[in-house]
Parts: sequence; C-alpha cells; structure tokens
Amino acid sequence: MNSTVSDNVRYIERREWQLWLLALVLILILSTITIGTYFFLLDDAYQNLNLVRTMANRALGGLCVLIFLFCAYIVNTRRILGKMRDTLEYQAIRDNLTDLYNRRYFKDRLDQEISRAGQNKYLMALLICDIDHFKFINDSWGHQVGDEMLKGVAQVIKEATRGMDLVARWGGDEIVVALANTTREGVSIATERIRKGVRRIGEKALIDLDISMGVALFPEHGTHSDDLLRLADRALHISKKSGEKIHVGEEEYHINEKSVKLVFQPVIDVRSSRVFGYEALGRDPQGKLNILELFKRYQVIGKLEDLKSLCFKMALDAAGAAGLQKLFINVDFNILRNMKEISKPQDMEVILEISEKEVLDDVENQLKIAQRWRTKGFKFAIDDFGAGFISLPFIAQLVPEYIKIDRSTILQSVSSLQFREFLKDLIQAMSNYSTEGIIAEGIETEQELQVVKELGLDLVQGFLLGRPHELA
Repeated sequence: MNSTVSDNVRYIERREWQLWLLALVLILILSTITIGTYFFLLDDAYQNLNLVRTMANRALGGLCVLIFLFCAYIVNTRRILGKMRDTLEYQAIRDNLTDLYNRRYFKDRLDQEISRAGQNKYLMALLICDIDHFKFINDSWGHQVGDEMLKGVAQVIKEATRGMDLVARWGGDEIVVALANTTREGVSIATERIRKGVRRIGEKALIDLDISMGVALFPEHGTHSDDLLRLADRALHISKKSGEKIHVGEEEYHINEKSVKLVFQPVIDVRSSRVFGYEALGRDPQGKLNILELFKRYQVIGKLEDLKSLCFKMALDAAGAAGLQKLFINVDFNILRNMKEISKPQDMEVILEISEKEVLDDVENQLKIAQRWRTKGFKFAIDDFGAGFISLPFIAQLVPEYIKIDRSTILQSVSSLQFREFLKDLIQAMSNYSTEGIIAEGIETEQELQVVKELGLDLVQGFLLGRPHELA
C-alpha cells in the first residue's frame, strides 16, 4: 500500500474515532443537563409536582430520542467511512486498467508464496507474459484498442489460472503469474491455455494477437524472488528472440542433433540367442535427466513434438549408417499425423511402436493414419501392453505386426501363478492378431526370463540380455 493511500486510510480512521468521541461528549453533556433539570424541577419548592414530573419525563424522553438519532447518524457515517476505507485499500493493491494486482502487492505476496513453497516442499512457477508487438497494435489501432486488448488478455490469464495463483500487471503490457503448488505438466497446461485464450481474443478483434512467456521454477531456478524474476525475464527474452513463445529457464533449448542422444537396445531371440532387432531410445545428452523429464522440459515450451520428430529421423539415419536390418522406434499418432513425408530406408524393417494408452481415442482416425504409414512400408507394434489400459478392440482392427508386453505385467506373472496362467492364455489368443511376434520387455533377472519362456515368448528385451548403447 503506497504512502498516500496509507495516509488517507489513517485520516479516515482518525475521523471515525473523532465522531465517536464527539458523540460521547454530547451524550454526557445532554445527559447532565437533562438529569440536573429533572432533579431541579422535582425540588419541594415547586407546588405543582405532577406538572413538574411530566415536564421532566418528557425532557428525558426527548433526550433518549436525540441520543438514538445521533447514534444512528454516527453508525451510518461510520459505515460510509468504512466503505471508503475498503475502496482505498482495494485500489491500493490493484491496477486501475486491468483490475489485476499491482506490482508492489505482487512483489510482497511473491515472497510469502516462495516461503510457503519452501516450507511445504512443492514446486512453484513464476511466469512473465508479454503481448507480442503490442506497440504496433497501439500505433496501428490506437491506444483505446490497445487498452481493450490488454484488459482482455488480463481476463484470459485470470481465467486460465486458479484462484490460489497470483496474477498482476508488472508494467506496460507485461503480466506476471505465480503458479503455486504446481508441476511441470501444470505449467504446460496453464501456458497453453493462456496462449489459446489470447489468440481467441485476436481472432474476435481481427488482430494478429499472441503472447510470449518466460518461466522460472522454484526451487530449480532460484529460491529468492529477485532471482526468479531475473531468470523469468531472461527466459522471456529467449522466447521472444527465438519465436518459441514459451521458454523455461535461461538455457536455450535448440532443436538439433545435440538436443538428444540416441541409444539402441537389442531385442533377443532366446531360442537362437541371436539379435532379432534394436529399439531406438532417447537419452539426455548431459545425463542429468531421464527421458520423461527431458520430454517434459520440451513439452512446457511447446517443442516436444519437434523433439520427437527429430528423434525419429536421427534413429533412421543412425540405423541406416550402422546397417541394421530391423529397427523399433517409439512414436505417437501426433507425430505420424503431422510429420512431413519420410521414406523408409531400403533393406531395413522399421516398426513404429505405439503406446497402449494412446489407442483409446479417435480410433477411426488413428487407423487411417496407420494405414497411410503402412503404405510406405512401415510396420506397427503395440507398446506397453498390459500397463493398465484396454486396447483389445483397437488391436483387433489394427492387427499390429508386434505386441510388446509391459514389464509390470511380466512381474505380476512372476509373483502370481494364477495370473501367469491367465496371461499365457491371453498371449495365445493375441497371437492371432500379432502377425510377426510378441515381445517381452524389461527382463532383468533369470527368474523373469524363465517365466517368459514358460509363457511361450521367444522375443525378449531387457537389461539381462543387453543394455542400451550407442551404435559404433
């Protein structure tokens, strides 16, 4: 709260106390006069005692009415002053144009949110949002239109966040957001929701409107408000310079061959102990993150699909250079839907692995996509089968060349003989829909391998038989 508003609030509070003091003094004076008159008129020197008593009672009744009216006036005046104080206090923490919190209040609250996040050990995200080419909008359409766009963007950001999150106008066309108790997925959802809302505003106004965002995470990028604000501002600069719209941290995420490292894990035919094929797997080049954490970072900045497409192409190139004859590649239907035409290397069998959880939505369209890639010579495998999703109807329609049994399902077979018998029957039934083979994934012990053999599976993949490695 700034000094001017604080002075006004203190002045209102002083006036309230002055009114109450004045009321008390007047009541005491009137009471003294009335009571004194009452006893004076009741003196024995007056003969008409009834007339005197009547006059005194009326005087006392008049005093009560006067006191009641004066108190009502005081209460009403205090209510009005209270509303004035509340209005001043509200205006002290709000931006006049957007009705968001102002910079001073946000900075004070941000320190509190950081302290709370540290005590409860949860992740907090700080976003600095900047409307793209806002000066051009003001110059071309006028400041009144610019103000309307800014108010609309402010409302979109409030609606895209939760009530527990802080949203404030930082200055000019910059808006800051503190996402409390969130996750990287939560940040991704919020930022994408903000961008979609902003673009809708532009479409309605027939203006090319978009927004760039810089993101800093507590405690990963800093534990003090100044550090997080500086880094979020740096991330915003990177997002605007690169055109990627959303950037996390001050590290620049380039999409090139150095963004990800590929390793290849063998699939073994245990009957002959020969390598049946290889699966391409992505890794963090710096070895600090697992692949899911790496993907989440690119997902937050809206570049996950680009990274996955790059992995696809790099895997084909590396396998072709190494002369591999059979290659398994993890993909998803978004990649297959949007990727530009790509040719399968000659003399190489390429199997596209689709995770089981992906095949539950929009089945008809997914089958069309699969057919388009099949016409180019690619084959398909259902990955992670048994990890908790039901994909049997899709499998029956897709008729994948391969089905890969998830490690969790194998472990359940190891611990439960009853489940093992059930899975054995299920595998036998699925063999009617898997034209070339069923593969057991994640085999790490001899006991697991023995159970896999009992299930009638010959194609096996896991650390026990071969760890992922780079191709020579």
